Amino acid sequence: MTAADVVFSLGRNIRDKESWTKSYWEDVASITARDSSTVVVKLKRPSAIFQGIVAFSGAVIEKAAAEKMGEKALGTPGHMLIGTGPWKLDSYTPESKVRLSRNPYWTGPRPPAEKISVEFFKTEAAMALALRSGAIDGANEYVSPKIFANIPGTRKLSAPGATVTLMVANTKRPPFNDVHVRHALVYATDVKGMINALYPGGDATEDPTIMPASLFANLGSQSEVERTLATLPKYEFNLAKAKQELAKSAYPHGFTTPIEVAQVNESGVSSAQILASDLAKIGVKANVEELTAGQEVGWLTAKATLAVVSTGTAYDDPEGIMSTRIAPGQIYPPGGGQNMANYRNAEVDKLLAASVETLDAPKRLQMIGKLLGIVGSETPYWPLNSPLTLGTLSEKYVLPGFSYWTMTWTPWALDVKLAS
Repeated sequence: MTAADVVFSLGRNIRDKESWTKSYWEDVASITARDSSTVVVKLKRPSAIFQGIVAFSGAVIEKAAAEKMGEKALGTPGHMLIGTGPWKLDSYTPESKVRLSRNPYWTGPRPPAEKISVEFFKTEAAMALALRSGAIDGANEYVSPKIFANIPGTRKLSAPGATVTLMVANTKRPPFNDVHVRHALVYATDVKGMINALYPGGDATEDPTIMPASLFANLGSQSEVERTLATLPKYEFNLAKAKQELAKSAYPHGFTTPIEVAQVNESGVSSAQILASDLAKIGVKANVEELTAGQEVGWLTAKATLAVVSTGTAYDDPEGIMSTRIAPGQIYPPGGGQNMANYRNAEVDKLLAASVETLDAPKRLQMIGKLLGIVGSETPYWPLNSPLTLGTLSEKYVLPGFSYWTMTWTPWALDVKLAS
């Protein structure tokens, strides 16, 4: 790997107009090679999160090979990327499987497995069946733990997650443009009951804001983070308060609404169904509408009313979720539509920008706490559950250091060991 390969690869995040990571690299002014082993990235402004951005979108491939095959062909069957990892890619069948074998040029620790097979499944039930039959040795990134419980010869893996299931209210469309309606919905939602029903083994957490509390770990000590989160608005399940809020609104007798959720989001669909049952207790008739992949495109932009959505971050910082769900640039149009609540608050916008440029962690924590306090008082979103990162592994193996980040961004297979 050369410095030229690094400059070429990182530069693709900027010059490729179709790159899904392009928005993350907008603060980059230049990427140059100082010498054969040093690359310099200059930013347009200070950034507290840029190291995390490089960590998840800084993959390096061989420049000569990429230019020879053409960038449009990169990653398609027959035109695989050439990297430097411990295994080399032998074959890739879209939506089916990947085959890997030891890379003879790898200079790091000897890979424990000569060959690796990664299988893709359309449903979690099919993945669990393959694990039960012995066709695969492990399963990861599932959200329905009950399906994987009690499979003979396996062990459960768990770690803090980086995703959250949110209730979303479109603040620009009635009746959800009424803050009292939004407060009523939150008070009427039995979050603890929902978690107990969907995750009886304690495989999800209840969080006080729009992201898992684990994402604050780099901003302060546990006690400092807990003190900050304790200042955020609280809405414990209380039907009497929910009815009082609804009475203050323009819809004191309730209303009818869809609850939109992506069909492929199995835990989201279940959360939406429980939410509909909760809202019925205050006179809100909610009908769950499961959207297909084709319908989802329009829904993610301007058509959402009340919705349930699962969202996550690619780097371990609260900004990873704030930059999509509450950022003004994500309101549609002209943004990408991830701010489905169409939420806009001038003070929040100011604090969000300032928190990115603030390199002092305690000051960032204070800023983000103030920002989330405003969001919590206006409730464009409300957290329903934050699933843990879950995995199941054959008892023949152990996997030290299992976490969301290692399983997503590192060569985790290097850590798989025989149990005996």
